[in-house]
Amino acid sequence: MEQEIRAVVLGWQKSDKASVINSILGDKVEPDKYFVKSVRKDGEVNGRKISLINTPCWWENYDLRDLPEVVKQELVCSVFMCPPGPHVFLLVINLSLPFTEENRLTIEKHLSLFGEKIWRHTIVLLTQTDSVRSADLQRIIQRCGERYHVFDFENKSVGVKDLLEKIDNVVAANNANHFETHDDVLLDIQRKRDENERRAKARQETVQEKRDLLKEISKSYRNVYTSQKFGLDLC
Repeated sequence: MEQEIRAVVLGWQKSDKASVINSILGDKVEPDKYFVKSVRKDGEVNGRKISLINTPCWWENYDLRDLPEVVKQELVCSVFMCPPGPHVFLLVINLSLPFTEENRLTIEKHLSLFGEKIWRHTIVLLTQTDSVRSADLQRIIQRCGERYHVFDFENKSVGVKDLLEKIDNVVAANNANHFETHDDVLLDIQRKRDENERRAKARQETVQEKRDLLKEISKSYRNVYTSQKFGLDLC
């Protein structure tokens, strides 16, 4: 069994992702909000190195088609931030409100970006609840091989210990294999993301060059004006 744990944390707005990461690592990360870039946080728990990737949130009941392409790409490319690949995905669900069929469909569509294999590596992480009665939630848990964990923020040490044990069980169930990142679909998304970033950087550099040129031109005009005004010889 590997001592290191690499995990990608998924969830929608207000899913308590940041609170879970803070509880595990004892660190302070940005609160859950809409952001584009995935963020990696490293730490050590009980002598074990742990890497957690906090991914962009999606809107709770929005269709996958409504998610900007750049966010889809960043969501999928989170798996490349912890090479050679994550051992587990933690799907954080806040149950302070009822879990509906719409919630289930939103999760299924967003996880479909990673391919069918993701379900073998996923643990449903429930917060703000002590019940899993919803039939639609049960269907999500079933797709994850009945793996779920109710995270207790009041008793973090026990909650984290139990969660690490369940992560070890996922790793064992997958014969110590991490989630594969050499899938052609995933690699194609990564290539598109990298190309988009390259083009964006090139555009920024072009804009900056034009700004620098305009500054130089403006400076030259000011110098000429000053010289003419005071009768200075520039030669």
